[in-house]
Amino acid sequence: MSSAASLFTPFTLKSLKLANRIVMAPMTRSFSPGGVPTADVAEYYRKRAASAVGLIVSEGTVIERPASSNDPAVPRFWGDDALAGWQNVINTVHAAGGVMAPQLWHVGAVPNRRTDWVPPMPWDSPSGLSKPGKEFCKPMSDSAIADTIEAFAKAAGAAKRLGFDCIELHGAHGYLIDQFFWE
Repeated sequence: MSSAASLFTPFTLKSLKLANRIVMAPMTRSFSPGGVPTADVAEYYRKRAASAVGLIVSEGTVIERPASSNDPAVPRFWGDDALAGWQNVINTVHAAGGVMAPQLWHVGAVPNRRTDWVPPMPWDSPSGLSKPGKEFCKPMSDSAIADTIEAFAKAAGAAKRLGFDCIELHGAHGYLIDQFFWE
């Protein structure tokens, strides 16, 4: 079998069963007004499921921390309104034969994507730095770190309740989880 042909073979890991090994990488879209995914968001993911993507990883979805987002149109993965929107997304994806994971993230000390908006609370950052030597905010307290861990757990639990097939924790590209590994 050629290297490319292996992309089209099924993949199973415990209860996760994929028709093929093609994974749609997440990409921030900012099409969820007030953080609530709309019917258009569900349709966007339905089209990918109908095109036989093995696993769809959603755009970044923010956890329940006041400054977890750097754009108000990035979808939330908390709150009744946003979770109802995600319920519609996963139902639509499953109806089209798709398998999906929400990408759960917290931007940490990453500046706003928009200049006309600021988060409702100060940023979260393990060190208070946005890069070596550049103070961005106050370092996170132990209780803020514990609250953040709990927020990730709550979002993962919500994904399971809604029927998502797995989750993806975004821990790279300078976002919060990655920031804990900076010197």
